[in-house]
Amino acid sequence: MKFTSSPHPELIVHDLGVIFHEGEAEVADKATIDALRGLPCELGVRVAGGRPTTRPGA
Repeated sequence: MKFTSSPHPELIVHDLGVIFHEGEAEVADKATIDALRGLPCELGVRVAGGRPTTRPGA
């Protein structure tokens, strides 16, 4: 599954072993996919083609 991070195109998530290059990262492991989905919305990490992240109640 492809993830994007427009605000941080060279983001490195050390705990998960995920490195974004030019705003994109390919992830195949389900546990890692679930963990990326749980990151704070301030990082701007989202599934490619998905909706932009928003804060609850915003």
